[in-house]
Parts: sequence; structure tokens; C-alpha cells
Amino acid sequence: MAPIGRLALPIPEFLVSPVLRNPLTGEPVLMAPTRAARPFDADTVAVAQGCPFCPGNEAQTPPELFVDRPGGGPPDSRGWLVRAFANRFPALAPEEGVHEVVVNSPRHVACLGDLTDEEVARAVAVWALRLDAVANDPRGLWPFLFLNQGAAAGASLRHTHAQVVGLPFRPPRLVAHEAAFAEAARCPICADLEDAEARIVAAAEGLVTWCPRVPPLSGAVRIAPAEHTPDWGTALDAPALARAVRRQTRRIREVLDDDSLNLYLNQRHPDGSDRFHWHVDLLPRVAALAGLELGAGVVAVTQTPEDTATLLRGGA
Repeated sequence: MAPIGRLALPIPEFLVSPVLRNPLTGEPVLMAPTRAARPFDADTVAVAQGCPFCPGNEAQTPPELFVDRPGGGPPDSRGWLVRAFANRFPALAPEEGVHEVVVNSPRHVACLGDLTDEEVARAVAVWALRLDAVANDPRGLWPFLFLNQGAAAGASLRHTHAQVVGLPFRPPRLVAHEAAFAEAARCPICADLEDAEARIVAAAEGLVTWCPRVPPLSGAVRIAPAEHTPDWGTALDAPALARAVRRQTRRIREVLDDDSLNLYLNQRHPDGSDRFHWHVDLLPRVAALAGLELGAGVVAVTQTPEDTATLLRGGA
């Protein structure tokens, strides 16, 4: 197995074989026709009729893998605060990898920012636990966490939830991310923060929220520890991160009048280098990806990070 920068991250070869590769780019492609059968829900009422993520509908999901149910009770019953289970319409078959859903709250809320700080903190804590479970999987999977919010961002169910995957191959973008930290003269996150005064949106409780100098998409917002921190799990302050994420998801909706966004965690591989600096990216879906982005992999950013930061600071 070739190293990633200075990192050698072995993944058993037999796990790679079920994944197809684009013969022109080498990028992995997951053939997941069952994903087309997943339900779509545009209901915004307090409890959506038939929503599989709402209390009382636990039988509509696979069995719980983890649950925060402070009052106790049998598995797959009411009374839970956060609930995790295998995705019923996975991108990866169970024998190939992991694809889980973490329902952030029993309340039928579409926007993560509409939960309370306490609710988001509980959800973030469970995200960390499920990522840790994937990291400790004996198959050597690559953990990744993301949240799709709004139809424009790929969410098929509005009830707020995150997804945790364990990939049985070396995902090119995450591999490149690791290599960028391993090969840089200094941490790219620390370097970006040094001259970020005009791009900083908020700073509190050891976390900085800012717009990166080179955004992955227009309107991108990034949250990271102010001090260099390689591993998000060991030093995670779930309440502090919850407050930062909740504040920004609400502010993004206020500014754009749209709650569609993607959130994902950039964390080092379990065998990765201490040069990594964990960070969370929030990507508002202010425009559809078009031919330049999809065909050439080139992003045309329509708003400067300084202008984005100014807008987000306005009512923060």
C-alpha cells in the first residue's frame, strides 16, 4: 500500500475489490441502487406523518446500534434523545463497510440550528462515539461524518440527522487532505488563521469560526480549535462545538433565507499524523454545481470570504 505523504495507512486489499473505479480518473464509485428507494419527506410540521426518525416509528428503522435513552426501556422504543442505527438504504453493503444514521433529536426539526444547545451537544457527543466505533473496526475502515440539510444539499428526509460512514478504501479527497498536512511546512489551518482577521466570524471557548482564504465552495464557513489540535475526539468539547455549529447554521439561514447546507468533519485518519488540525466545514448550497465544477473539478467562487464573513457577523 502506497503511503499518503508520510503516512502509511494499510487497508486490506480484499476490502477494495467490491468498489468500482472510474477508469478515467481513478476515483472510487459506489454502486448503490438501493439509495434510489429511500423515502423523501418535505413535511415541516412538528411531527411528520410516518417520518421514520420520529418517536413511535422506531420499527421503521434497522435496530439501534447506540441510543441515549436516559429513562431506560427496551431497545427501539420511545424515550430516546439521540439514536444511531444502520442506514436502511446504504451506500455500502454491511460486508463492505459502514453506513449509519444518527438522528440528532426526537423532535421533527429540519435545521440543526433550531435545536437547543443541549440537544446539539448530545448529538455531537454521539457523532464522536460512532466515529470512534468505525475507527476501531478491525477491517481498517476510513471514518467520515457528514450532515446533509435541505433538499438542495442532498437530504431526503428533513428530520435532522447526521451520517457516519466507514469506507473500505482510500478516499482520494481525504487522502489529499492528509497529505496536505503531512507535507506542508506548517499546519495549513494555523497558517490560514494567522491572517484571518477580516475573515473571522466568531471566536469563543477555544474555537474559531472563519471563512477560509480559499473556500471549497462559495459561502463556506470553517470551525476549528484556535490552538493546533490533531485529534477531535480526545479533546472534544461537545457543548462548545455545538454552540458554534448551532449559531452558524442559524445565521447562514438568516442571511441566505435558505437552510440547505452540507456539514462535514475533517479529522485525521486513525493512523494519521499529529500535523493534522481537525476542522468542521459548513457549506451553504447557494448555487448548484455546474459543468465547470463537475466536469473539470474547478470551483468558481462567487463571493469573497471577506464578504461572507461580514454578512455572517452582521447578526451573530
